[in-house]
Amino acid sequence: MNILFTGAGGPAAVGAIKSLQDCDSQNKHKIVSVDCDELAVGFHLSDKSYVVPKTDDELYYTKLVEVINKENIDLVLPTSDDVIPISWAENWLFSDINLFMSGWHGVNKCTDKFLFYETCCEKFPLPTTTNKSIFKKPNKGKGSRGVKLIDNSKEKYIYQEYLPGVEYTIDVLCDMDSNVLSTIPRIRLQTKAGISTKAMIIRNENIESQCREIAKFLELKGAVCMQMKEDKNGNPKFIEINPRFGGGTYFTTLAGVNFIKIILDLIDGKEVKVPEPNEVTILRYFNEVVV
Repeated sequence: MNILFTGAGGPAAVGAIKSLQDCDSQNKHKIVSVDCDELAVGFHLSDKSYVVPKTDDELYYTKLVEVINKENIDLVLPTSDDVIPISWAENWLFSDINLFMSGWHGVNKCTDKFLFYETCCEKFPLPTTTNKSIFKKPNKGKGSRGVKLIDNSKEKYIYQEYLPGVEYTIDVLCDMDSNVLSTIPRIRLQTKAGISTKAMIIRNENIESQCREIAKFLELKGAVCMQMKEDKNGNPKFIEINPRFGGGTYFTTLAGVNFIKIILDLIDGKEVKVPEPNEVTILRYFNEVVV
C-alpha cells in the first residue's frame, strides 16, 4: 500500500511510522507524510514527504488532494488534530481510499470538550464540568472581600473537578464497525510537553471495560487515545478522548500489540488475532536527525 500519515512532525506520527516499519521488514509499503512544518521529523522517516498548509487554510485540501493523487494513496492515517477537517470532508474527498478513523459525529463529540461531557456524563464517570461563568469567594469572609467573577462569556473555557490521583492513557483500537479490538492502559509515570516519556503498561479490567463501552457508545473507529485520572477516592474518570493515534501509542507496539499491523491485516481481509500486551515499563529518550 501507499500510506499517507498526516501531522508528520508530531510524536504520534513518528510512533505510527515506526510501528509500520516494525511490521514491514521487506519494505512493501510506501510511506508518504505531510506536515505544515518543512522540518517535520517524520519527513526523514518517510519515502516521500510534502509540506502542506495548516488545516485552517482553505488551500489545505487542495494540496492534500494533489498529494493523494500524485502518490496513488491507498490508506490515510491521521495522527494529529487534523482529524476534524479530514473527518468533515470524508464523504466527498476520501470516497475511493481507506480512511481508517472515526466519522464526523464521533470526532466532533470527542474534540468539543463540553459536548463530550454533555454526551457522556450520565453514562460514564467524568469529572463534574461546567462552561458557565462562576463566582469564587473565600469559604469564610464578609463584605464581598475576595469575591471574584470568573466571566466565561469571552474566554470559552470549561471548568472541571480537580482529580488528584493516578493518570492513565489507554490506547484503543476499533474496526470500522466500532467493534473494539484492543484496549491497553498505561500509567503515565512522567510527561514532558504533554507527551509520555515514562510509562507502565498494565491490565485493569475496570478501565478496559469502561473504555470498550464508551468507544462503542460514541461509535469510534480506528485508533483512539483515551485519558483517565483518578479522583480523591481512587476512581478513574474520563478526562479526554482523542479519536486518533496518541503521542505514546508506540509504547503499545513495544508491548507487543502493533495497531498498524492489525489495521493492515483488516484492510487485507486477513483473519486478525490480537495478542495480549506484555506488562512492561518503557522509557523514552530523544533521538537526533541531521538534515
